[in-house]
Amino acid sequence: MIGSEVNKRTSQFLGIDSQTLRSVYFKFNHLSNNGILPWSDVWKKVTDELGISDKHEALMKFMDQIPRHNINEQIILLIEKLKANGYKVGLLSNNDIRAAHRFRDTKLIDYFDAVVVSADVGCSKPDPKIFKIFIEKLGVIPGELIYIDDTERSLSTAKEVGYTPILFTNYDALLQDLSNLSIKV
Repeated sequence: MIGSEVNKRTSQFLGIDSQTLRSVYFKFNHLSNNGILPWSDVWKKVTDELGISDKHEALMKFMDQIPRHNINEQIILLIEKLKANGYKVGLLSNNDIRAAHRFRDTKLIDYFDAVVVSADVGCSKPDPKIFKIFIEKLGVIPGELIYIDDTERSLSTAKEVGYTPILFTNYDALLQDLSNLSIKV
C-alpha cells in the first residue's frame, strides 16, 4: 500500500519526512496485510505514532484519491514470455483481503501459476513463513525461486529462505538481472 510514489505523496501531504513515514508505516502495515485490521485502523496507528492524530480523517480522504496501481503491460508480456519458455510464475503480495478480491475480479491471477496474498495466509513478507507457503504453492524448491520485489525489506530473508532475490528498479534493469541469471525472456 505504500510504494515509493505513494510514500512521497503521503509524506508531503502530512508534512513529514518520507523515511520517517516509511519507518512508522512498516511497524503497523502487517496488521492489515495479515488480515488483522482494516487499513483505516492501521493509518490511525501510524498517525497516532507520528503525533498527528488530528490528520487521520483528512489522510483517509487523501488516500482514497490516490490512483491505485495500474497493470503494467510490459510486465504482463514478460510473464507471458517466461511462461512460454517453461518457467513457473507466481504472485506473492502483501495486501489486504480487498486487494485479493481485486486480483481475482480483474482476472490478474490468471497470469500466474500460484498466487499468495498475505491477508489470505496470515503472514507477510519478509516473514520466511510466507515464502515457504509461496514456494510450496508454486511447486518449486527454494533454490529454484527467483523472487522479484521493489523493496529491499521484502527481500531481506532471501538467504534464510534460500531464494535468489532481484530488487526491481525498472524494467530494463529487470531484464538485465534475469539475463545475468541465464533466464530466457
